[in-house]
Amino acid sequence: MPKEDCPRYETCSATICPLNKPNEGSTWYPEENICKNKDYSNLEWIKNQKKIAKKTKDMSKYFNFQMLNRDCRITKGIIGLDPEKDEGLQLKKWLALHPVMKKMSLAQRKAVGERLRKYHQLKGR
Repeated sequence: MPKEDCPRYETCSATICPLNKPNEGSTWYPEENICKNKDYSNLEWIKNQKKIAKKTKDMSKYFNFQMLNRDCRITKGIIGLDPEKDEGLQLKKWLALHPVMKKMSLAQRKAVGERLRKYHQLKGR
């Protein structure tokens, strides 16, 4: 992608830029800026950055590109890696704690939805 694709390229302060071809060595702290170009807002790792920035409490821990690009559930209190410790073991543990979400077909999603409706009917909600 040429730099001309983004009018903000020269002034943007995002730590990880889609135009710079992010890789496994790219790191991001939740307090750092995120790409604001709407053309790239559909990238999974940018969506995850936005979710993490809202949900993490520890801004001193970082997330690498592999973590940001992982299709996992991002919940309140998600924690990144400690920059003072070796990344290898921490990353292995983080990936184990944040498994890739399983893809469900439309029929499976409808079945789960139906079970939830029945459950709520039984509970009287």
